[in-house]
Amino acid sequence: MIDVRRLQLLQALGRHQTVAGAAESLGVTPSAVSQQLAALAKETGVTLVERQGRRFILTGAARLLIEHADVIFAEMERAQADLAEYAEGRMGSARVGSFATGISDLVGPAVAALRSTHPGWRFEIVQAEPDRATEMLRSGELDIAITMSSDDLPPNGTGEFRIDPIMVEPFDAVLPYHHPLAASTDLELAADLADAEWIMSPPGSPWYDCVAAACHQAGFRPRVAHTVHEFSAVFALVQAGLGMALMPRLGWTGMSAPHLVVRTVRNTARRHVVALTRAGYNAEPLLGAVREAASKVPVPSASPLLVSGGDAA
Repeated sequence: MIDVRRLQLLQALGRHQTVAGAAESLGVTPSAVSQQLAALAKETGVTLVERQGRRFILTGAARLLIEHADVIFAEMERAQADLAEYAEGRMGSARVGSFATGISDLVGPAVAALRSTHPGWRFEIVQAEPDRATEMLRSGELDIAITMSSDDLPPNGTGEFRIDPIMVEPFDAVLPYHHPLAASTDLELAADLADAEWIMSPPGSPWYDCVAAACHQAGFRPRVAHTVHEFSAVFALVQAGLGMALMPRLGWTGMSAPHLVVRTVRNTARRHVVALTRAGYNAEPLLGAVREAASKVPVPSASPLLVSGGDAA
């Protein structure tokens, strides 16, 4: 490995042609220059200088090495400039993980906005479900996780991780347009939906557990008519008139399905969307951009009928 400090001495000798001149330009003694150049010649295994009186003539090998030195020192200067910009928050790179709907409604819009406001930043987006986000941060696979409150989150205030709130996401009722409750804009969880046929995910899934807990708090147990995994399947079944669903808001805002009604619900289920990072990591500017995207998440229309999930978005 070539010592870059010795390359700097060789570069100075090439400019000044004398050991004294090179030493003076770098603030070292002439003997130090001679010793370090001898060490560099030993490192490289080639003759670097030839002496003619008080002057030193660079060999072809030395001139070749100086060409590389010029590139190396230019890159080092750029690296120092980039580090200064990074320290000021104007440049950086980050791998960002999130669950699927968090990507579509929060992370995607945030990164797109930062392309124009923070062009020095590079982001890589990775799908990371809540049960994997913490370990992916711990292993270095992620720098930031936009995730949701669950048992998989580490306790807040630990020395290893930091948790910053993003939004509280309510669950909204998705109904067929011909449903008796479709015209209502003020639904109440127990009074209006306890007797409905429900479409839900399997027990033990985050969606099911969140909705079941809210229903239990309201004093009833939902009558699950159909069990599915994907939100697209939920829309298909609701569209066919086979039941209703209480869906997280980020789950329906990006969908487009005719003949559906989306309504807010009092006493509904809610989940907290948070940014999870290692304790020493600075999540800006992404954190601010994700919060800005969260503030723009659509809410259900107050019109008598909402004919499609796409219109709601």
